[in-house]
Amino acid sequence: MGEIKIKEHMFTIAQVAEALSVSRRTVERLIKRGDLRAYQVGGQKRIPPVAVEQMLRSVELPNNYDTTWQKLDLF
Repeated sequence: MGEIKIKEHMFTIAQVAEALSVSRRTVERLIKRGDLRAYQVGGQKRIPPVAVEQMLRSVELPNNYDTTWQKLDLF
């Protein structure tokens, strides 16, 4: 059985901030508010990729270009 390298599967605050084009402070606020799940590992916070995906899904904006309504047969 191969060795699992958990550190490679977790993001740092800096990595999440860079990926989202926000400041480290913004990521820290998201964690503090409970909007982004993180774990304390050896004095440093680590964020699992699934936590980032869940947070992004929870703040997803509606598609303003949805034209489904135009296809409704109202008359």
